[in-house]
Amino acid sequence: MSEQITQLLGRGPSQGVLLAQLEVWTGFDKRTIRRLIERERRNGSPILSDNVHGYYLPSTPEEKAVFVRSMRGRAAEIMATADAVENCDDGC
Repeated sequence: MSEQITQLLGRGPSQGVLLAQLEVWTGFDKRTIRRLIERERRNGSPILSDNVHGYYLPSTPEEKAVFVRSMRGRAAEIMATADAVENCDDGC
């Protein structure tokens, strides 16, 4: 199953593939596809995504940089929320 999702993707957001289409093409459910994408990303496949275009490979360094900034921003928001809950003073 190595690199399976990557092989289905085009370059650039205009070639993006929605998760529903990946379900049809692969026969896998959404959760499995997301896990495969995460595995491929961690193994070096630069799979990008956004809410409009779906999943795609970068066609420019700028596309990759925008995706990385977005992911880092999301991670920072998640950490801030976790810190706020951890430090809540409601007697827990």
